[in-house]
Amino acid sequence: MSDKFLHTVLLIEDDPGDVLLLQEMLEQEGCKAHLVTVARLSEGISYLQQNHCDIIFLDMNLPDSSGLPTVTRLLEAVPTTPIIVLTGLSDGSFGIEAVKLGAQDYLLKGDIGGRMLKRAMFYAVERKKLEVALKETRDFFEREARIDYLTGIYNRLMFNELLEAERQRARRYATTDLSIIMFDLDHFKKINDTCGHIIGDHVLKEVAHLVSDNIRAHDIFARWGGEEFMVLTPKSVQSQAAVLAQKLRSLCAAHDFGNGLHVTASFGVTQYKSEDTLESFTARTDEALYLAKENGRNRVESL
Repeated sequence: MSDKFLHTVLLIEDDPGDVLLLQEMLEQEGCKAHLVTVARLSEGISYLQQNHCDIIFLDMNLPDSSGLPTVTRLLEAVPTTPIIVLTGLSDGSFGIEAVKLGAQDYLLKGDIGGRMLKRAMFYAVERKKLEVALKETRDFFEREARIDYLTGIYNRLMFNELLEAERQRARRYATTDLSIIMFDLDHFKKINDTCGHIIGDHVLKEVAHLVSDNIRAHDIFARWGGEEFMVLTPKSVQSQAAVLAQKLRSLCAAHDFGNGLHVTASFGVTQYKSEDTLESFTARTDEALYLAKENGRNRVESL
C-alpha cells in the first residue's frame, strides 16, 4: 500500500509478539505508514480523540475489553475510520460477527501473510470511503425528502408524519392539548405578478425565518404548499395557539420585506378533538383559515 492511501495505522494489541509480527510484515511490504501501538481499548480511543488515523487493527480480546463489545465501543468512538479485527484461529465466527457490526474485515492471527495484510488494508480503506459516501448520499436524500427546498423548513410530507405521531400521543394519554395554526400570505399572487417570483421567493424565505425565530423549540413548522404554512403546537390548547397566531400575524404585518414591501397573513387555529383523524384535524384548521380570509384577511379565526 502506497503512502497516498495510508499515513497512520493504529494497532490496539496487548501481545508484544503480535505487535512485532505485524510491524515486520508492514515493513516487508514497503508500507511506510506511521504505526502507533497501544495495549488497551481505552488508550486507543483516547488516542483517536486527539489524532487522525487512517486504519485501525483491533485485537478483540484486550485487558479492558473483550469480544464483540470491543468492536461496538470502537465504532461508536470512530464511526468513519476503517477497522480490521484480529482474532485467534478459533475465533473466525467472531470475526464474521464483527464485520456484521461494522468492521471492514477480519484476519486470523495465525494465518496472516504480508501480501494478505496489505490487500486487506487497501480494501478496508476503500470500502469505508464508499460506505461513508453512500451514507452521506442516503442522509442527503432522506433530508431532501422531508425538507422544503426553498425555505429550509419541513415540507408537507414530514409535517403529516409528525402530526400523526403527536395525534397518537394525544390519544395514548387521553389528552386534547394539541393545536394547529395554519396561515396563508394575503394576495401573494399579486406579489409574484407585480414584483416577480424572485421577490416572491424572498418573501417566503423571510416568513419562514421570522416564524422559526418566534415559536417554541418543540413546535413543528412546515410549508404546507405554495404560500400556506402550518405550525403544530404540542401541549397547547386553542386559546394559547391563538395567542401565538396573533403574535405571528403582528410580526409579519410589521416586517419590512425590503424596499418598503409589507405582507400580511391570515390565520386559522383549531384544537385537537378526541374523535379527530389527521384529515379532519387539518380540514378544520383550513376552514378556520378560510373564515379569516372571508372576514377581511390579516386576522386570526378559531374553530
